[in-house]
Amino acid sequence: MFFDYHLHSHFSTDSQMNMKELIESAVEMGLDEIAITDHHDIDYKDDTIEFLIDKAQYLSELEKMQNKYKDKIKIKKGIELGVQLHIFEQCNQYIADDFDFVIASFHTAEKKDLYNRDFFAGYSQWEAYIRYLKTVYAVVKAYENYNVIGHLDIIRDYGDYGSKADLMENQEAAEIIAEILKVIIQKNKGIEVNTAGYRIDGRDPMPSFKILRLYKDLGGKILTIGSDSHSPDKIARKFSYTSKKLQEIGFKELATFNNMQPEFHKIEDFAL
Repeated sequence: MFFDYHLHSHFSTDSQMNMKELIESAVEMGLDEIAITDHHDIDYKDDTIEFLIDKAQYLSELEKMQNKYKDKIKIKKGIELGVQLHIFEQCNQYIADDFDFVIASFHTAEKKDLYNRDFFAGYSQWEAYIRYLKTVYAVVKAYENYNVIGHLDIIRDYGDYGSKADLMENQEAAEIIAEILKVIIQKNKGIEVNTAGYRIDGRDPMPSFKILRLYKDLGGKILTIGSDSHSPDKIARKFSYTSKKLQEIGFKELATFNNMQPEFHKIEDFAL
């Protein structure tokens, strides 16, 4: 099995790749399965851009693609859901029973945007990192309508700081991460390994290998792998290297999802 579980089509405002181009690129690369996971961020805190998807149109297009390519590749109905503490009910209404796979991601914290740097105003680097992690912890304790947490340490990719420190380098941050992971594991949720993370420092996906090692040590088992690709050339980027590193840590399986339920595949059978 060879799969990519974080891909963006033109339904995401920041992607120009239409579904046909995305799927045919995945087929050409030899993928057996993909999850298209376009952005839906309710009450996104940047007025210059909107990440909202008309669900009926989105699902209709996904179903057309599933039928058109059913003999070539398995396509799962996914969504990358921007989660905030004050929008749980709206998130639940949007998800309903319509998706195979939901990534819960954090593009905002404290009702402020990460990408445009609003969130960082007035905070030192570690103050910002720790406040972000506290937001994630509050959400995972209270919210359950998702499968995996997306790019857990994405905060490292933002902020105008001189370094991109691994969050595990700070004791308070590391302790909060451990609590986040314990809740995820207890609730039978997972985390994604997002290979777009290598753009930060060239060494780690998101989350970092140190966080992934802690997840393994705490008993975590549900892992998906995704490229977070917004263009054909990034699909399945560095999957071979990443899967080998995951095996070194001790992980034996990667997950795909069907009707929000995990299905496990041996990493050693992850054809690359």
